[in-house]
Amino acid sequence: MRKIFITGAGGFIGRHLVAELLKRDLVITALMLPGESVPTEWNSKVRIITGDVRELVELGDEIGSFDTIFHLAAIVSDWGGKQEHVDITVNGTEQAIKLAVKNSARFVVTTSVAAFGSAMGSGFLDESTPCGKPASNYEYVKQLQEQVTLDAVKQSGLNAVIIRPANVYGIGSVWVTRFIDLMNKQKPVLMGDGKWDAGLVHVQHVVQALILAAEKADIASGEIFIIADEPGVTWQSYLAALSEALELPKAKGIPNWLAKILAPILEGVGHLVNQKNAPLVTHLAYRLLGVESIFVNKKAKQKLGYKPTITLDKAMEEIKQYYSKKSCN
Repeated sequence: MRKIFITGAGGFIGRHLVAELLKRDLVITALMLPGESVPTEWNSKVRIITGDVRELVELGDEIGSFDTIFHLAAIVSDWGGKQEHVDITVNGTEQAIKLAVKNSARFVVTTSVAAFGSAMGSGFLDESTPCGKPASNYEYVKQLQEQVTLDAVKQSGLNAVIIRPANVYGIGSVWVTRFIDLMNKQKPVLMGDGKWDAGLVHVQHVVQALILAAEKADIASGEIFIIADEPGVTWQSYLAALSEALELPKAKGIPNWLAKILAPILEGVGHLVNQKNAPLVTHLAYRLLGVESIFVNKKAKQKLGYKPTITLDKAMEEIKQYYSKKSCN
């Protein structure tokens, strides 16, 4: 791993990944969206390519050669039109695959536990658990994203590793920013009492797994790895910790049965009136917050050497310090 190309480098996981890779003597090229701000700490250490992930092949000469590609670019939302999700997440992945094959590069793609679809809520889930039916565009394209990758492994000899993270939290995560907003507005956050595993993974653990997946030469192409923290943190305890760290109002909730009923109704109305933002409750939100899924990280530990070390307390201290500095500026 010497010459790196990263799509979605300006996103939540992407920025954390670049920060870690900058600690190493590597040549880094990052794909950024037009108008996307470049972190000052990147300085001249990161070569910036501005463009659309759907046009990667056309940008091939400008991107140049690389031996590893971290493909992160995707729509990170369970809202929006189906075709838009397919165009960006799936077609963008196909473009990235073509560049990887052309360069004979290791292809490390990040999907999501949302790929489990209706299998979520069935307790312990590992890489052998069959994916169920998708109930949202996000779940649908995450399944397709994995499928086009596996197809390319068989048909084009793609050297690929699929990283399937749990609910990624940390500074800048939607699991932090959205909850802060809802708690400040005293809107419902919890579904039921939230006394079941939250299925969390710290962003630094995802970054660790991505780099391990790129470095481990003995990992067979097409392997899928669930990346999750150790179980035991419930949604109730997570939100209580966030509330205490940032002195937010206590998290409110709605009955679980009501959330399940509201999800299809609110989604249907939202699509009917072309609502810009996702409603408070969606199918995917219910599957991630309203039922228990325990994502098993055993395979990643055994084959990648993955070691989750950041505790909830440490993560909350980082979040507290970040927002303290932000309020002072």
